[in-house]
Amino acid sequence: MIAYPLEAAFAAGIFDCIHVSTDDPEIRQIAVDRGADVSLERPATLADDMTGLLPVARWTLQAFAARGRRFDAVFILYPCSPMLTARDLNGAFEMFKRHGGKKNLLTVGKNPVPAEWLYHQADDGRLVPLTPGGAFQRSQDLEAAYFETGTFTVFSAAYLLMAGQLTDDANYIGYELPQWKAIDIDTPEDLERARDNYQFYRAQLSREMQT
Repeated sequence: MIAYPLEAAFAAGIFDCIHVSTDDPEIRQIAVDRGADVSLERPATLADDMTGLLPVARWTLQAFAARGRRFDAVFILYPCSPMLTARDLNGAFEMFKRHGGKKNLLTVGKNPVPAEWLYHQADDGRLVPLTPGGAFQRSQDLEAAYFETGTFTVFSAAYLLMAGQLTDDANYIGYELPQWKAIDIDTPEDLERARDNYQFYRAQLSREMQT
């Protein structure tokens, strides 16, 4: 799975360093076989299931800085992203630069329905509207809603080194991915959908890896 985003990163041609952060020997070997940097072994204190993105990114930047390597922008590619292509990475980087590198970037997908139509469901089956009365509004009168796809994010290195947390969700711009790419693989059903989409769009994915 991790080979797909690595292939896209190398094809994009925009990175000074493509580093895989891991403490797992098998993942390290896969990364090495594909030419990625694994010179920093993630410490055990940052390798549990509860550690967030920010501590890992900050430790990595600090470890590289101690070796005399510093970076302006940081892409964080998530491994469960088989539809990621070089075109996506290049397009997102151009958007990031247009904003002067001052806004963090998330990949987003267009929600199939407006946000006003969404509900929570209680344990007893009752629907609790996120927007009371929203479901009775016409879709053409409502703005499109977007969700984070979990494909990759872009930050300035300075932001990652200084940020207290990453929950300032007003400081982000969104790079939209088409619906067939907007799959965050968390369940067996997600994996099957990703496999189907990958096969159907294989030729297009191949073309995008070259641009």
